[in-house]
Amino acid sequence: MKRKFTKLISVILSIIMAMSLVTACSGGDKAPAEKSGEAAEFKVPDKIDVTIVGGSIGGAWAAIGEGVGEVIRRSYSGSNTAYEVGQEAANIALVSAGKIQLGIAHTGLIKMASEGKAPFNKNMDNLRALTVLYGEAAQHFLIKADTGIKNFDDLREKKYPLKLNLNTADSFMEIVGKEALKASGITYEDIKAWGGSVDFMSMGNSIDLMRDGKLQAYSNVIQVPSSHIVDASTNLKLDLLPLSDEAIEKVNAELGTYKTVIPKDKYSFLENDVPTVAATVILFASTDLSDGEAYAIVKSLDENLSYFKGIHASLADLDLKKMTEVSPVLLHPGAEKYYKEKGVL
Repeated sequence: MKRKFTKLISVILSIIMAMSLVTACSGGDKAPAEKSGEAAEFKVPDKIDVTIVGGSIGGAWAAIGEGVGEVIRRSYSGSNTAYEVGQEAANIALVSAGKIQLGIAHTGLIKMASEGKAPFNKNMDNLRALTVLYGEAAQHFLIKADTGIKNFDDLREKKYPLKLNLNTADSFMEIVGKEALKASGITYEDIKAWGGSVDFMSMGNSIDLMRDGKLQAYSNVIQVPSSHIVDASTNLKLDLLPLSDEAIEKVNAELGTYKTVIPKDKYSFLENDVPTVAATVILFASTDLSDGEAYAIVKSLDENLSYFKGIHASLADLDLKKMTEVSPVLLHPGAEKYYKEKGVL
């Protein structure tokens, strides 16, 4: 009797399992049909409606942000995408708060946001990376050669009244410049006390001021070589200040940047390689973005990668493996799923 009862239970369990499998494969609410290898665990949408926030019109981030929208529309017809002008710290806050779906920022600033460090007033730990856009964005501390300043020690020891601009206030580019000075024993207040000035402005406008003799130095985090700097060097005598190994270690520990070198052959005015720090720029979302949407966005970038790389010179070296190198930011689970399916994770 006991054996018969046990056998009956086994038959019932087998029937239940079979019914579950049929339901899972029948295209019900919880199991969307797969298409071209897409994940069965979540629904990959037929169209995507997103807004992307980046930088000012005419800049690299604006071109890239518009390009992200275009590749989404190419892969998912009927999608609605829009690009909005932004500033980096604000981009992060807007995406974290769910006001905008996608943003462009440096990994270091997203790390600072996750830790609640200034300029952020609370921990924003719900941010996740979709893809690297470009790496090796190097700190450039550009200075006019007629100042006679060759390094940060010169600047500090001579108490030089430097007229300095940095990129937009509270952007990662500005923060890296500030930390590079700080790691070399110099503050904004020091420069002002020596009779100099510190202001925040775009690169194009700042280089115009250098040409007009109203500015002596500009700090930014950009790819090598910078077309702005190459162009400026045709009628300005320029130099780049190197960071000491000690200063590099301090900046990296504070901001999550990494050591790099600007080779002397990248700019005609350099006599030596320039040790400095670098950062990575990514496309990111919050955890509110569904896994299916994240998967689809990364898939659209991969499907249109040749086109996407042609949008801006900074994207030229991008490939699927590099797209995964988003540390110290975590990958969105949907993006991670796509990269694993493609064998690059």
